[in-house]
Amino acid sequence: MSKPATLSTVEVRKQNRNRVYRHLIALPEPITKQDLAYQLSMSLPTLTQNMRELAQAGLIGSTGTTDSTGGRRPKLIAAIPDARYAVGIELTSGHIRMVAVDIQQNELAFQVLNQSFENTEEYGRRLLSLLEHFLSEHELKADKLLGVGLTLPGIISADQSTIEYAPTMGIREPTENRITAPFSYPHRLDNDATCGGFGEWWNKPNRENMAYLSLGRGVGGAILMGGRLYAGENHRSAEFGHMCIHPGGRLCDCGRRGCLEAYCSSARLSTDLDLTLDEFFAELQNGNESYQHRWEEYLNDLAAALSNIHIMLDCDVVIGGSVSQYLPAYEERLRAKIRAQDPMTSQGEYFHFCRNHSKTNCVGAAVRFISDFIETV
Repeated sequence: MSKPATLSTVEVRKQNRNRVYRHLIALPEPITKQDLAYQLSMSLPTLTQNMRELAQAGLIGSTGTTDSTGGRRPKLIAAIPDARYAVGIELTSGHIRMVAVDIQQNELAFQVLNQSFENTEEYGRRLLSLLEHFLSEHELKADKLLGVGLTLPGIISADQSTIEYAPTMGIREPTENRITAPFSYPHRLDNDATCGGFGEWWNKPNRENMAYLSLGRGVGGAILMGGRLYAGENHRSAEFGHMCIHPGGRLCDCGRRGCLEAYCSSARLSTDLDLTLDEFFAELQNGNESYQHRWEEYLNDLAAALSNIHIMLDCDVVIGGSVSQYLPAYEERLRAKIRAQDPMTSQGEYFHFCRNHSKTNCVGAAVRFISDFIETV
């Protein structure tokens, strides 16, 4: 049996520096050096060296002092949130969502624009122009930009050169990706729900495994196992929207019948009724019987989907997308439906709601660049 590889001194130092930086990013409040050394089980000399290197790189700094029990008052240390930032852009058939987030996932700027999607270089140039205006308007410096993550509801090839399938965007066969050709910034094109799931999972030390279900104009998902995204052999994992829940049922945009997306997309509650989601839920609260019946059916189908995902993967499920912001008010009803359907649980406690709702996917696209940057520190 071969011996495990021994890390060099340089590699050990990098790992320690990364531990310090990642820990500071995750902390909600500044901390003293002594408390940080205790939390990391790291000697003060080693911690001091790592902190010096991070400070020289402009990534951490002192935020003041704390009370002292005698002698010099200890300094408080924290990550500098806006030392770097990333941009996420979510593309849908008729809109563009654009968000900038800092190292700690704090939102720096957000904008929604009406723009019909086209898989063309001209669309890409318009998108780049909108991005430049967005950065300028919000005084975001280009030299601090880590990269631009772009998402759309479809299957993207591993090398990002091909949009293989995106029916809600009018793409039903493999097509060359022409959108990002004009981009000079570091960029990545990926599935929207994959990005959303990554953003919800990232930097959560107690969440090794997770499934993400995105409920928007399209329905998709992501799977994270052992602390890594599971993309699947063909980069098509977690297409939860196209699992059949009603054989022979409603027609889906993919051309098949009975898919979850045909029953639990946001369109079922909005576009199909010529309403916005806000209008649907306002009418629901006002006692509209027709809408109450539709919502009851929606919750039944969503409960079936959550139960299926949990039975297959045996992990927590986070619900995101534009519909998720309305679901907390119906949480107990949804849990009751799950308990009635899922033979593997008596509680239905395994699902949670995302933090950013309709922004989750574009925030997650930005976080991919932040995660990559932190790994290099």
